[in-house]
Amino acid sequence: MDIKENLNKFFNKKELSSHHLLKLVEQVMEELPAEALKEDSLGFDEGDSISDLLPTIKITEAWGKKGSKDKEIITEFTRKIKGESVEAKLQFISNILSGEADNPSLGEILSTLMMIEILNSILDEFTEAAGGFIFEGFLAGLFGENAVQITGGEDDDTGATGKPITDVRIGDKEYSLKLLGSGTNVKGSFKNMIEHFRVKNHIIYLDARRTGEGLQFGEFIITLDSFLDVFVTPFLKVVDKKEAETYDNAKEFQSLISRLRDEGMAIKKITVGKKGLAPGHPKWLTFQYAPKTGVTLQEGTLNDEGMSSFVNGLINMDPEEFQQYAPFEIRYAEAKFEGTKAEKLFGSYAVVEQVLRAIKSGNKEEIFRSLEETPGYQKPMQFVFTKDQVEKGIKSFKHIGTLPISEAQLKKTWLLYGERLNNTLRPVYGVLNMFTQNINSYFLGTTSEDRDRKQYGVAAIKNTTELKSATDKAVQAVEEAEK
Repeated sequence: MDIKENLNKFFNKKELSSHHLLKLVEQVMEELPAEALKEDSLGFDEGDSISDLLPTIKITEAWGKKGSKDKEIITEFTRKIKGESVEAKLQFISNILSGEADNPSLGEILSTLMMIEILNSILDEFTEAAGGFIFEGFLAGLFGENAVQITGGEDDDTGATGKPITDVRIGDKEYSLKLLGSGTNVKGSFKNMIEHFRVKNHIIYLDARRTGEGLQFGEFIITLDSFLDVFVTPFLKVVDKKEAETYDNAKEFQSLISRLRDEGMAIKKITVGKKGLAPGHPKWLTFQYAPKTGVTLQEGTLNDEGMSSFVNGLINMDPEEFQQYAPFEIRYAEAKFEGTKAEKLFGSYAVVEQVLRAIKSGNKEEIFRSLEETPGYQKPMQFVFTKDQVEKGIKSFKHIGTLPISEAQLKKTWLLYGERLNNTLRPVYGVLNMFTQNINSYFLGTTSEDRDRKQYGVAAIKNTTELKSATDKAVQAVEEAEK
């Protein structure tokens, strides 16, 4: 019987079931000559893309939507990625990729390969904006049922006005995700950020930056207590004071250098009026900072460690004892508020001080009353952080991992676990992909110079026997490995 006739009868049935399909396959196989079903090469070369030997997963924004079929699928492939935090999961994937994992299971290896393949597709096939939205769904899928993507509307149960700051909620943690270029700024709505804190006590900014090596992940947390550390401190301009300042009172001088130390301001030079202040340098009157030198390049010169130790000693010294070394002269760097992005958001430093007093008092009503007076809230404005301001200016920022995302990395990982993968994944998914291609070519009426439509149908039937053989061998290999 002609294959076309069989397929037409099959597709004209009112109910299409796997039983009907199997019957069709059996019938066609019975009528094909034995030579047509003879096993030979699986039809792919060593140089083929590793992606052709992996399961095909549809990239979709529904990965982060609870109850969706797409989330169920991505969760199946991510449940083997161990770790309760983003950092832990990145470390787990990295250990698999590098071969440092302790005897990983086939499921863990397959899940890792799929994660790299999916991320590679997101980076290659989507714009930065669209890729960012898909990436949010991917992260929600990575954490399974414990995570959900927040897209606004019915998904936003925060109660905050404006677009939700939260992109993904993982358990009780709120995440704002940014898929960025290597030097892209971090931006957001200052007003929406303030509204977020009316109903939530934190937000974690997770940055995934595209680099030549893959994706570099970093994160920082914002709370009301650290609000000014994030939206004021990184924007301040540090400038050297041209004029030295002189103090006669030891307590006032100790208060000044204590504040400079806490704010991370550089102390350039301290001069005292009497020798004997520092036991290690009894003849010194001047203590000057000189970076990248030894402890004593010349008399009165200290390196980072030496100056830090000296300043800490002065701060902790008994004020009455310290007073005998007056007068005190100092040159230092200071942070300038005027003309910065912080000034645009807050208007004046008086408002910053007002917010700071409210934060220290713990009075949320006063905090929000002060923040509502800022130009950043009333206009409203966007906050904009450069890469350096995020990584060097925000105290809570930390790098949490880098994942190499490329076809080359997939091949390296495949070679690390070559024997197991070649005995299991390669035959099964290789044949499955060929079956898909052949059956599609038959249904769509595709022909080529070397093949007519019927030959694609014959090849698809042959793939089913190869798939059974490959699956049997894969099951045996997995069972032996787990003994």
